[in-house]
Amino acid sequence: MFSRNKGMFWVGLLVIVFSLSATMALAAPKEIRFGYLVADLHSPAVMIMKEKKLLEAAGFTAKWSEFLAGSYLMQDMAAGSINFGTCGAVPAMITHAQGVKMAVLASVNGEGSSLVVTDNIKTIKDLDGKKIGTPGTGSIQDAMIAQLATANNIRIQRMSMKVSDMPLFLDKKEIDGFIAWAPHPSRAVALGYGHELLTSHDMMPGHQCCVLLTTEKTLKEDPETVEALLKVYLEAYRWFLDNQDESVAIMAKSTGMDENIVRAALKTVKYPYPPFVNTASMKSMAADLIEQDKIVNVKVADLDAFIKSLYRPELLEKLTNTKAPAE
Repeated sequence: MFSRNKGMFWVGLLVIVFSLSATMALAAPKEIRFGYLVADLHSPAVMIMKEKKLLEAAGFTAKWSEFLAGSYLMQDMAAGSINFGTCGAVPAMITHAQGVKMAVLASVNGEGSSLVVTDNIKTIKDLDGKKIGTPGTGSIQDAMIAQLATANNIRIQRMSMKVSDMPLFLDKKEIDGFIAWAPHPSRAVALGYGHELLTSHDMMPGHQCCVLLTTEKTLKEDPETVEALLKVYLEAYRWFLDNQDESVAIMAKSTGMDENIVRAALKTVKYPYPPFVNTASMKSMAADLIEQDKIVNVKVADLDAFIKSLYRPELLEKLTNTKAPAE
């Protein structure tokens, strides 16, 4: 009798242990694996989310990953290493067209890149035959330089490189100029390495630059987490707009840049709210990518459907109680 009672005791204890383990597993916070571009002023909301631990406050654990360019970020998202991120619309469109389906949730910024060149280059025609550094094939910046060359019937040698190295290569005269996201152009100008020839506003006024995105798989399988993430992002975005001085301090800390350089760089970047995506500019960029054979399995005639399959503004409309602008 004693042996039987003892056996029942251990069985009961094991049931309790397994029940507690299951409960703890269910209660464990979900992990947000978020990727972003290194030293990128286009994404202040991401810096604020990270600095103020807003994801943790919303009940998540957060794992942050830095990337040198959007194409690398897209590779990790396709592999499942990250489940949310911010990067240029161009690498997102290229990846989506290749069959790894993405879901763009909101805009990060409009415009915000600049072309910095050596002092002997005064006009666009002076760029003919010159070496210009870009973040590489698949970046918005590279696409804009290609478009600039075509529009002006000139030849520009595009050199892929790390954005953080561009000012140094310009100073050493290994390149004649570079195009990059803020604040790298402002830093090069402040150091006296060159001057700003064009901003992305000059090349493509009002263009969509970076976007907040996840995979279509994540959106379908875990819409609650996607909505919660977007809500935190909007909180950080709004805080940035309402608290510029403190935001600049956070951005300077995150990038290692002087606050004056950050302020100068921000003058080239647009942050409309609510952060809806400029779909017209995305179609224009996608058409150029098709012409350059960077997107090969989408036809220009199908661009409306292509952008609609990528950009998913429904959650943003819900959280801001605002209808997305008509094209």
